[in-house]
Amino acid sequence: MATFEGLDEVVDRDYPLGSKTTFGVGGTCKYFARPRTEDELAEVLGQAEKAKLQVRVFGWGSNILVRDEGVPGVVVQPDLKGFGQVEVEDDLLRAGAAARLPKVVEAAARNRLSGIECLVGIPGTVGGAVKMNAGGAFGDIGQSIERVKVMDAHGNTFYRERDDLAFGYRSSNISARFVLEAELRLMPDAEKAILSRMKKIWIARKNSQPTGASSAGCIFRNPRGMSAGALIDQAGLKGESVGGAVVSRKHANYIVIKGRNKATAADVLELIDRIRKAVKERFDVYLELEIGVWP
Repeated sequence: MATFEGLDEVVDRDYPLGSKTTFGVGGTCKYFARPRTEDELAEVLGQAEKAKLQVRVFGWGSNILVRDEGVPGVVVQPDLKGFGQVEVEDDLLRAGAAARLPKVVEAAARNRLSGIECLVGIPGTVGGAVKMNAGGAFGDIGQSIERVKVMDAHGNTFYRERDDLAFGYRSSNISARFVLEAELRLMPDAEKAILSRMKKIWIARKNSQPTGASSAGCIFRNPRGMSAGALIDQAGLKGESVGGAVVSRKHANYIVIKGRNKATAADVLELIDRIRKAVKERFDVYLELEIGVWP
């Protein structure tokens, strides 16, 4: 059994993880660590490795569904104070893993730098955004990445340079466990023009996505050349529900939670299964999850 000796201020036991996700449902995790420095993060990883505990990374809590029975092992969330810095030097923006995307986008605009307006309205942190290449129809973060500092499962840190990085649809070739920091090369532009683009993207997202509801973002990845949301809509599943989990009528690739006290992660999982079966039967397309289901 892990003791996490010397880390009492960093590690919580039986933490209510599910309630901290953007879904707001699901169980606890055995250990929840908020390391404040790279040394503390390396120590958490070292002690977890000795105890043979699986380690998961938690950012903002979006794109994750925690099962009702909870998560074994260690869930690590880099502390905002230690890993949330955002700095700008000329056309280079440097942000820590825990920096919130809205803060990063605002910092770029304030310094008259363009290139990441596509992240407007996306909840998340820099670490997760880089690993998953966050974005959408308006672009993605990968197109601006210059360099990334990472830490592997053994606590070793190193840099990955632009020429060594590859970004695809909701993916990257970053295999290291933790993104610690990212450097983004942006383009100078007039603040008015940047803010105008941000406003247009925000309006487009607000009009097409259930931004005010409890959800985890898009549930399924878009099949090649297709829209998962359109397939679900054409299968007649908008408004389909299981318990407190409902297929959004605004965007069919979203599952929203109605009444957190009544909804469970099991409701969401059953609804996911129904959607997959219906789309498979009608279109012979198997929908792959974009969210992570823990464990």
